[in-house]
Amino acid sequence: MAEIILKQSNPGFIDGSGVGADALDKRIDALRVRINSHPLQGGQWFKSETPSGGVFKVSTYGTILQLPPENQDSDRIPMATPWKGFPIQFTLKNYRLGTQIERSFQEDELMAVATRMASGLMNAGRVLHEHSFASIINNAQTAADIGADGMPLSSTAHPFERRQQGTWSNQETASALTHGNFNTARKNMRKRTDEYGDVQPIKPIQLVTVPDKEQKAKEIFASERVDDNALNTKNVWKDAVSIFIYDWMTGTTPWFLWGDRYENGAEDHGLHHVRLVDNIAPTQGQDKSTDIIGGRRLRMRFIDGFSTEKNLQYNAGA
Repeated sequence: MAEIILKQSNPGFIDGSGVGADALDKRIDALRVRINSHPLQGGQWFKSETPSGGVFKVSTYGTILQLPPENQDSDRIPMATPWKGFPIQFTLKNYRLGTQIERSFQEDELMAVATRMASGLMNAGRVLHEHSFASIINNAQTAADIGADGMPLSSTAHPFERRQQGTWSNQETASALTHGNFNTARKNMRKRTDEYGDVQPIKPIQLVTVPDKEQKAKEIFASERVDDNALNTKNVWKDAVSIFIYDWMTGTTPWFLWGDRYENGAEDHGLHHVRLVDNIAPTQGQDKSTDIIGGRRLRMRFIDGFSTEKNLQYNAGA
């Protein structure tokens, strides 16, 4: 069998000797486009934000006050002030990519092929967004990636806005996805408190995990009986949450719970998708001596980040 030699065009050019050679080869009976489809999944947990002046700065303010003490009408009224939040600033990043088409494609009546080759710009931008979303989730426990409170997205030591209250946790001890460990994570979400220690329960509504744990997740939440219990115990968590398999999440064991905090009207979203521009436009060539007759360029200005996310309970798995 003859050796197969692949010749790639110079970066950015759709030409007849490289990437477009097969379109000109009369010996090829069928020229078919390879699939360019990637699942876009992570944006569901991010709030879209509008930046100003190339940056986006977010913080929170509180309305929670201490409980009223016993106080007589003749006594001086005790005063209270809510606690300020943790501010964080995100600076937009610039991304660009382009492609150009040679005149020969028009002369050979192959512009439709060349145009379709260039159509991948939009999907390249969409995939870049997904990589950005996934990076936040995949680095949930990375100490170098910190949010507004100085801690990673998932941590056992998030400080409360009122420092005297101590810390709170949205991180489980790394453990396998089981009925018991789901229940522990669920219970910890239900025990969320505010900066004065008063209960602000969050109900988990979604389990997010990797493809490796899809079968286990469905056994936990779709079975009538507890799958890992020899006593044939009734599965009280059947259909308790929806299951989402996040294909962009790395590793073979991590999982997390997503709660109903924002369904209940909370505004202090912790995951931020800050976007100003996603634009595809014709390129403007500077060298008029060439026979580059068309080109497209993609330009994006955005950044994804997090402040503090209380609606998530993370487990690295085992």
